[in-house]
Amino acid sequence: MRRETLARAVGCTAIDPREHPPTEARFEFVIDAVGSKVTREQAFRSVKPGGVIMHVGLKGWASEIDMRKLTLAEISLLGTYTYTTADLRATVDALQRGVFGDLAWVEERRLDEGPQAFIDLDRGASAAAKIVLRT
Repeated sequence: MRRETLARAVGCTAIDPREHPPTEARFEFVIDAVGSKVTREQAFRSVKPGGVIMHVGLKGWASEIDMRKLTLAEISLLGTYTYTTADLRATVDALQRGVFGDLAWVEERRLDEGPQAFIDLDRGASAAAKIVLRT
Protein backbone atom coordinates (compact mmCIF):
# COMPACT_ATOMS: atom_id res chain seq x y z
CA MET A 1 0.00 0.00 0.00
CA ARG A 2 2.68 2.52 0.96
CA ARG A 3 4.72 1.73 -2.16
CA GLU A 4 1.75 2.63 -4.36
CA THR A 5 1.22 5.84 -2.40
CA LEU A 6 4.90 6.74 -2.82
CA ALA A 7 4.80 6.00 -6.55
CA ARG A 8 1.73 8.25 -6.98
CA ALA A 9 3.05 11.08 -4.79
CA VAL A 10 6.63 11.17 -6.04
CA GLY A 11 6.37 9.58 -9.48
CA CYS A 12 9.02 6.95 -8.88
CA THR A 13 9.12 3.19 -9.07
CA ALA A 14 8.88 1.59 -5.65
CA ILE A 15 9.60 -2.13 -5.43
CA ASP A 16 9.28 -4.76 -2.73
CA PRO A 17 12.82 -6.14 -2.44
CA ARG A 18 11.44 -9.42 -1.08
CA GLU A 19 9.59 -9.98 -4.37
CA HIS A 20 12.12 -8.31 -6.69
CA PRO A 21 15.57 -8.32 -5.10
CA PRO A 22 17.66 -5.45 -6.46
CA THR A 23 20.38 -6.43 -8.87
CA GLU A 24 24.03 -6.04 -7.98
CA ALA A 25 25.43 -2.50 -8.35
CA ARG A 26 22.24 -1.02 -9.85
CA PHE A 27 21.63 2.27 -8.02
CA GLU A 28 23.73 5.41 -7.54
CA PHE A 29 21.83 6.42 -4.39
CA VAL A 30 20.26 4.03 -1.87
CA ILE A 31 18.27 5.02 1.21
CA ASP A 32 17.93 2.42 3.95
CA ALA A 33 14.98 3.75 5.91
CA VAL A 34 14.44 0.44 7.72
CA GLY A 35 17.84 -0.20 9.22
CA SER A 36 17.70 -3.96 9.63
CA LYS A 37 20.61 -6.32 8.94
CA VAL A 38 18.90 -7.50 5.75
CA THR A 39 18.19 -4.01 4.39
CA ARG A 40 21.77 -2.87 5.12
CA GLU A 41 23.08 -5.88 3.20
CA GLN A 42 20.71 -5.12 0.31
CA ALA A 43 21.83 -1.50 0.28
CA PHE A 44 25.49 -2.49 -0.06
CA ARG A 45 24.69 -5.11 -2.68
CA SER A 46 22.61 -2.75 -4.83
CA VAL A 47 24.70 0.44 -4.75
CA LYS A 48 26.97 1.20 -7.73
CA PRO A 49 30.69 1.85 -7.30
CA GLY A 50 31.06 5.50 -6.36
CA GLY A 51 27.48 5.55 -5.10
CA VAL A 52 25.99 6.75 -1.85
CA ILE A 53 24.11 4.89 0.86
CA MET A 54 22.04 7.01 3.24
CA HIS A 55 21.31 5.10 6.44
CA VAL A 56 18.27 6.40 8.31
CA GLY A 57 16.43 3.47 9.89
CA LEU A 58 17.38 1.99 13.24
CA LYS A 59 15.36 -1.23 13.34
CA GLY A 60 18.24 -3.53 14.15
CA TRP A 61 21.41 -3.24 16.15
CA ALA A 62 24.92 -3.70 14.83
CA SER A 63 25.60 -5.70 11.69
CA GLU A 64 28.63 -6.38 9.59
CA ILE A 65 29.54 -3.85 6.92
CA ASP A 66 31.67 -4.97 4.00
CA MET A 67 34.48 -2.48 4.59
CA ARG A 68 36.48 -3.91 1.69
CA LYS A 69 33.63 -3.16 -0.75
CA LEU A 70 33.04 0.22 0.88
CA THR A 71 36.69 1.17 0.29
CA LEU A 72 37.43 -0.46 -3.08
CA ALA A 73 34.14 0.64 -4.68
CA GLU A 74 34.51 4.13 -3.15
CA ILE A 75 31.01 4.02 -1.68
CA SER A 76 29.95 6.89 0.57
CA LEU A 77 28.02 5.81 3.65
CA LEU A 78 26.07 8.58 5.38
CA GLY A 79 24.03 8.35 8.52
CA THR A 80 21.39 10.71 9.75
CA TYR A 81 19.22 10.55 12.81
CA THR A 82 17.52 13.71 13.91
CA TYR A 83 17.24 17.42 13.32
CA THR A 84 17.94 20.69 15.05
CA THR A 85 15.36 23.22 16.24
CA ALA A 86 16.30 25.37 13.25
CA ASP A 87 15.59 22.42 10.92
CA LEU A 88 12.19 21.92 12.55
CA ARG A 89 11.28 25.60 12.19
CA ALA A 90 12.40 25.65 8.54
CA THR A 91 10.33 22.53 7.84
CA VAL A 92 7.20 23.98 9.46
CA ASP A 93 7.70 27.17 7.43
CA ALA A 94 8.10 25.13 4.23
CA LEU A 95 4.93 23.17 5.05
CA GLN A 96 2.98 26.39 5.57
CA ARG A 97 4.22 27.78 2.24
CA GLY A 98 3.25 24.57 0.39
CA VAL A 99 6.82 23.82 -0.71
CA PHE A 100 6.26 20.05 -0.48
CA GLY A 101 3.24 20.09 -2.78
CA ASP A 102 0.30 17.79 -2.29
CA LEU A 103 0.53 16.02 1.06
CA ALA A 104 -2.42 13.70 0.49
CA TRP A 105 -0.10 10.80 1.36
CA VAL A 106 -0.12 11.93 5.01
CA GLU A 107 -3.03 10.66 7.09
CA GLU A 108 -4.43 12.37 10.19
CA ARG A 109 -5.99 10.53 13.11
CA ARG A 110 -7.09 11.43 16.62
CA LEU A 111 -4.50 11.02 19.36
CA ASP A 112 -6.49 8.24 21.01
CA GLU A 113 -6.17 6.26 17.74
CA GLY A 114 -2.37 6.27 18.09
CA PRO A 115 -1.92 2.62 19.13
CA GLN A 116 -3.94 1.40 16.14
CA ALA A 117 -2.05 3.77 13.83
CA PHE A 118 1.26 2.17 14.83
CA ILE A 119 -0.21 -1.31 14.35
CA ASP A 120 -1.53 -0.34 10.90
CA LEU A 121 1.85 1.11 9.85
CA ASP A 122 3.72 -1.96 11.13
CA ARG A 123 1.40 -4.34 9.28
CA GLY A 124 1.40 -2.28 6.09
CA ALA A 125 -2.37 -1.82 6.50
CA SER A 126 -2.24 1.94 5.88
CA ALA A 127 -1.60 3.58 2.54
CA ALA A 128 -0.07 6.51 4.40
CA ALA A 129 3.68 6.86 4.71
CA LYS A 130 3.12 8.99 7.81
CA ILE A 131 0.24 9.33 10.23
CA VAL A 132 -0.10 12.57 12.18
CA LEU A 133 -1.87 12.24 15.52
CA ARG A 134 -3.95 15.25 16.61
CA THR A 135 -5.53 16.08 19.95
